[in-house]
Amino acid sequence: MNDTWSIPGFTEVDVLGIGGFGRVVLAKHEESGQMVAIKYLRAEYLADARIADGFRREAWLLAGVRSPHVVRLFDFVETPDGAALVMEAVPGVSLRALLAAENVLAPESALAVLKGSLLGLADAHAAGVVHRDYKPGNVLVSGQGESKLVDFGLATLDGHNGLTAGSPSYMAPEQWSGQPGMPATDVYAATCVFYQCVTGQPPFRADTTEGMRALHQAAPVPLDAVPEGLRALITRGMAKDPAWRPATAHAFVTELETTARKAYGKNWEKRGWKRLATSAAALTALTPLALLAGAGTAAAPVGAGAVAAGVGGGVGGGVPATGAGATAVIAGKIAAAVLIVGALVAGGVAVFGNHDDPPPQAAALTVAMQTETGRDQALPVSYDLQFPQVSGGADPAVRQRINAALRAPVDKRLKAIRDGVTSYRDMFQERGDTAAAHTKAQILLRTPSLLSVRYQHDLDSDVLSHPTWRFPEMVNVDLGTGQALGPKDVFRPEVLTAAGMATLTQRLEPHTQSGFRTVVSVDGDGRKTDLDAADSVDGGDHVPAASFGFTETGLQFELLWYELGATTADGQETVTVPYGEVGDLLTPKLLTMVGKPGAASSASASAAPTSASAPPSSASAPSIEQTPNGPTYTNPRFGFTALISESFVPAPYSPPNGDGATFSNPDTNSTLTVWGANSSQSAAQTLAAAAAAVEADGGRVTYRKDEGDRYSLSGFQSDGKIFYERGFTGSASMAALRWVYPAEDKEQFDGLVNTTVEGFKPGDLSRPH
Repeated sequence: MNDTWSIPGFTEVDVLGIGGFGRVVLAKHEESGQMVAIKYLRAEYLADARIADGFRREAWLLAGVRSPHVVRLFDFVETPDGAALVMEAVPGVSLRALLAAENVLAPESALAVLKGSLLGLADAHAAGVVHRDYKPGNVLVSGQGESKLVDFGLATLDGHNGLTAGSPSYMAPEQWSGQPGMPATDVYAATCVFYQCVTGQPPFRADTTEGMRALHQAAPVPLDAVPEGLRALITRGMAKDPAWRPATAHAFVTELETTARKAYGKNWEKRGWKRLATSAAALTALTPLALLAGAGTAAAPVGAGAVAAGVGGGVGGGVPATGAGATAVIAGKIAAAVLIVGALVAGGVAVFGNHDDPPPQAAALTVAMQTETGRDQALPVSYDLQFPQVSGGADPAVRQRINAALRAPVDKRLKAIRDGVTSYRDMFQERGDTAAAHTKAQILLRTPSLLSVRYQHDLDSDVLSHPTWRFPEMVNVDLGTGQALGPKDVFRPEVLTAAGMATLTQRLEPHTQSGFRTVVSVDGDGRKTDLDAADSVDGGDHVPAASFGFTETGLQFELLWYELGATTADGQETVTVPYGEVGDLLTPKLLTMVGKPGAASSASASAAPTSASAPPSSASAPSIEQTPNGPTYTNPRFGFTALISESFVPAPYSPPNGDGATFSNPDTNSTLTVWGANSSQSAAQTLAAAAAAVEADGGRVTYRKDEGDRYSLSGFQSDGKIFYERGFTGSASMAALRWVYPAEDKEQFDGLVNTTVEGFKPGDLSRPH
């Protein structure tokens, strides 16, 4: 190994930079004439396993990001002589150099740079990558009106711990503590850099590392030097608690654009880039990158392997070449479980690629309470708000949706209080009052597929003293999709009618303290309130006019009598109805999610219209008959048919609201399960629930697709076995089959699985069975 090694097929033009771990050079691809930037690792560090692994890891992570706002990786090359990243060459300068020349940027220019790099972070986050070292030196600014992110050396997969490292001036509080990387960590760093762009200095300065840590973790953001119109944006992005920041970089872009338009008009971005263009172009002209103005940047992947071995290289470029000096090809996205092959192929080239091995198990989804406390910078408002936050799980996007849904009630609550204080600002000033908001969160029910949370909102204020400022509400989240559940997800369609709401009201009334209250009326007609939102003060659809959640024993409602039409003096009441009394009003999927699939059949027979009750499944073994196509199992209840191998032993299978059979082969350690169930869920909804169940059990979904009335799902169980599920859905029922078999026998089972899937006939799905 030596530091003079270079990738064959490239001519070095000039040195762009030299650092502790290596050098970055501008080089020309000899065959195409296109310019690239090549980052070489110093030879002495290639022998250091920790540093070499980090270099490989940077390539691996960067390969998963496709974005016009992130410097593109073309190739990763590693041979016994050295290692290097072949990257896009950008004709521009670092934000660090720009700030050294300008000190302070115009607000519109700082916003434009921030927006571009936030879009790059958003694309990285979508690939599951957290940068963890956003700083001025890692943002490139061009005179053509764009900014790009570089250097993913400290990046981690979202939700995974990385080194407790970074640039102290921009490190988020949780990063100092070594907590797992998350998109909000990058949002904090980007906001710190933005602060420096508009003020001329980082938000915090200290003589020691510990002093810097203390400031980032506890000190308020010094906003005096920040333009007033940007203070709220910076306060939000630099919140100490990551849950109080925008959940994603993309969400922060939306807030940024709203702030920029309000403060600087609709053409703010165009003006911002125009002001930067002259400085960026002048500084670029002083660097070797000025050559790119004539040569152009690489518009397509530049494959070093094409030079060394005569085959196409580059990211996703196909089969890697072998032999000395060949390129190691990086293929696929992080989400596709890109794995490092430990063995070296001929010639000593490390290869990154997609494989059929089971991916590492994702951390289990966990729930913890978070509390955000603070004081508004502009209004007499203080807050102490509690809410749950999840971590872990297999899908970062789902986790973000879950946390956004769990955070929404406190965000909405704080906004309402701020609006109220603004409306009575003079009165607050006269009385010297401060609106002190308090929210306590309580988890009512947690199952593998559902989280139900109750929030109790309280307020201490002399001005906002009306009791309607203090109330409970509940949020229910599907842990498989991350979506909040509404009435249409919870109640059967026939319940969301005037008759259905009347039935639900009748079920609730015996559990109230004094029955449903009387409607406030000038003619004194004495009509009772009911639960139908269409009859409430504000009107609406035929849905419950009350917040509801789920407990271990039943469906819980928070009745705010004044919202149903009664007087404020009637107050509020919490009512819980056992599942046995309302199960027939709830969707089968919801009952399964709360772990009460049998509740529908035990509910009162005098309820609103429901599906036909299901007969119990037979306790005898499924029967198989010989047909011209081979051994076939026909389900007598749901009418579906499936081709079965004679070597598989049958046994009954009884899923919730359904019936089916399992066929097992102990010799091959494989099973085929076929079943039907009464359900009105769409293919997409059924698919989401099936995927959630797999991931809740520690498995990993690698493929999912819904096609109108059918869906496909595959991946790995927690034990490493492959599973493949195909389902068909109708207006009243569904039918499905699932194969499970050892991953090492994939090729052996491919033909059998395809034959079984093609031969599966779902039966009549337009009615319950």
